[in-house]
Amino acid sequence: MSKRSDARIRELLASMASISSDLSVTAITHRVLDEAMAIYGATSGLLELTSSSHQQAHLAKGKDAAGLSQPAGKDEAKRLRLELRTRQEIFALLTLGPKNGKDRYSKADQELGAALAGSASVALENAQLYQDAADRARWLTACARIGGLLGGESRHHTQGLNEVAELASNESRASYALLLTPIEHHEGSEPGYRISGISQNLPDELVGQVLPEQGESNQLNLAYSKSLLLPTPDAILPSGLIPAGSHTLLVELSARATHYGLLLMIREEGSDEYGPVDIQMAGIFADNVAQGLGLVQMHHLREEVLLYLERERIARDLHDIVIQRIFAAGLGISALSKHLPTPATRERAGAIAGELDTTIAELRATIYSLQATVGATESPSSRILRAIRLAAEPLDFTPRVHLGDGLDALMHKRTLTHLLAVITEALSNVVRHAHANAVDLSIELTPTTLHLRIHDDGVGLGAMHHESGLANMRQRAAELGGTLAVDSTPGHGTTLSWIIPLPAPSAPGRTA
Repeated sequence: MSKRSDARIRELLASMASISSDLSVTAITHRVLDEAMAIYGATSGLLELTSSSHQQAHLAKGKDAAGLSQPAGKDEAKRLRLELRTRQEIFALLTLGPKNGKDRYSKADQELGAALAGSASVALENAQLYQDAADRARWLTACARIGGLLGGESRHHTQGLNEVAELASNESRASYALLLTPIEHHEGSEPGYRISGISQNLPDELVGQVLPEQGESNQLNLAYSKSLLLPTPDAILPSGLIPAGSHTLLVELSARATHYGLLLMIREEGSDEYGPVDIQMAGIFADNVAQGLGLVQMHHLREEVLLYLERERIARDLHDIVIQRIFAAGLGISALSKHLPTPATRERAGAIAGELDTTIAELRATIYSLQATVGATESPSSRILRAIRLAAEPLDFTPRVHLGDGLDALMHKRTLTHLLAVITEALSNVVRHAHANAVDLSIELTPTTLHLRIHDDGVGLGAMHHESGLANMRQRAAELGGTLAVDSTPGHGTTLSWIIPLPAPSAPGRTA
């Protein structure tokens, strides 16, 4: 063996040892390319990671390195192309430019390169497997934290979604993450999603904003779909809603055939694409989030069922025991009054019997309201309160609400649908534009009209305001033969009055 060959073998062994001394894919790709260029004295080199099951990237060094992937024609012999294979799969492609800028590669160079490629292949795959395992462990650790983050006062208001979005942003190495929950669909309302959770580097005012029909205009089936890789978030988010983003990973939050929403992870421009491990583990993370949301809702549903059962028991006891005893007492007083000696005492006994009759009527009204709550059909007042609660979630304070008597007798479906839509639109305007510290909402029902009044102490409409929301409310009033009046002074808040006439069958009335 010549001294030259012996020296090159030593160089090869040293290079193999250097390449295999690290477990970082990025570090090993640099070492592979640097060692190969050093052994051959190549002036340029290109290493392309091509495996479909692992990270894909390329690294170029030296003058004209970017052109090494193209055929060289008659100068092809001045390039050395090596396939880095593992288990019959091409893991990467290594291309070296001319030796010393001009020399060709010999057969001995190719044999030496094959040995180098074999060592580099094993080192690269081991590093990739190690990185994949570390990434999976990191994602699984994040999944274990989800249950401790989620909670809420009710099944319509889940807390901890900002923390979940931040966790997803960190684990996916994304710049931004948003958690979208579907808006409950009522007749006459638009389907869509509400931004319910954001990562820390997004403005707080995004929470609560509604994204109607997002994705549908771009032919994207968002619900019940697999993970989606998008070049930008523009197909999901309106332009200008967040800072510019590039590679976007969208995963569905779904559990037990129930769609709980979407998780959106957005990387900055110029960043790497999402790899197979990120896509796989983001789906598992989203499944865990959906399971957590489902458990939160099931917990509150169980509490509501227990509450409904308790109300039903109370209503039954009031009817079967309390009312019967009061009724018997009233009968006893009426019978006793006949034997009282003076007209004054008999009149007093009659008055007591009348008070007992009034008490019985009030108890029957209470029983009616308790049983209406547990009935199969949700009462109008419950739907109104739920619409107010959902629309006011982004506010930092609780609106003052007054519901007049007889609202549960509002059985005209079209009127109730328009009322719910106007409440949602009006409160959404307050959330987005009013900068208010207090909101008063009242609904009064008379035999002939329904009057919705909303007052806030915000900045007022001013000279420039968004007319689209008011136009929608005005149109809804006109369809029902009613009117919309808006009184606003800049700096002194806004008062909205939505008044409509009631059809005769919907006139209020309550039977005891």
